[in-house]
Amino acid sequence: MNPERLVIRNAEGNRLSALLFVPAGERRCTVIAAHGFRGTKENGGRICSLAAKLVSRGCALLAFDFAGSGESEGDFADITLSGQVRDLQAVVDWSDSRGLRPVVLLGRSFGGSTVLAEAAGDERVCGIILWSTPVWLRETFAAIMPAEYRQLEEGNSVWIRDDWGEFRLNPGFARDLAGHDMLQYIKSIGQRPVLIIHGQSDEIVKPENAEYIYERVGEQAELHLVEGSDHRFLNSSALREDLTVAWLERYFLQAPAVAPDSRER
Repeated sequence: MNPERLVIRNAEGNRLSALLFVPAGERRCTVIAAHGFRGTKENGGRICSLAAKLVSRGCALLAFDFAGSGESEGDFADITLSGQVRDLQAVVDWSDSRGLRPVVLLGRSFGGSTVLAEAAGDERVCGIILWSTPVWLRETFAAIMPAEYRQLEEGNSVWIRDDWGEFRLNPGFARDLAGHDMLQYIKSIGQRPVLIIHGQSDEIVKPENAEYIYERVGEQAELHLVEGSDHRFLNSSALREDLTVAWLERYFLQAPAVAPDSRER
């Protein structure tokens, strides 16, 4: 698929790089995809697979890079959850201004945490999809990088090496996480439908995070704990996509279609 490449300005004026996939005909909803920590909008090249399934059913997909990630402007060292929420708000604003609604937010890992925080205060968000999402944020990051996280909490910048190379984090990351009440965000979902997909063999974000969300959202939540799947769903990404599409079909893709709007392009 050949998406439209976009630039969306965030609140700080940084240029956020985005990809927009739209159906050729009428549209029933728009999914905005938020990537995970150290991820990008392409999701390792798998975004086109999800886009093809959505577009064929009349659903648009808008995927973007948070500031400091991928092709977007900014310094990754300055990443905070609050900053990512502002980025996501800017993308929702852009989508809404062009009639790309109703909006469903899809978050992968830390992007899912961002989705919960943004959706809590944004009634324009009609549905929420959480892939491998942590809600116990300090515990999750402290387990991934214990020594470095202690340094962050002590007010120091740190250098960290992972599968994609070396990167720097500033202490504002840990300080900002402490100011977010994830339980309150979950309680603010109200009656909006929520899909939760998590690998039972997730080595980074414990599956108990998914169960915690599910138990507190209520009857409008749907939970899939996928046996044998790791954090990235490396061997089961197609299943994750199919579960997502099936959920969208039940809640959003049976609704009356929205005719294409000339403002969208």
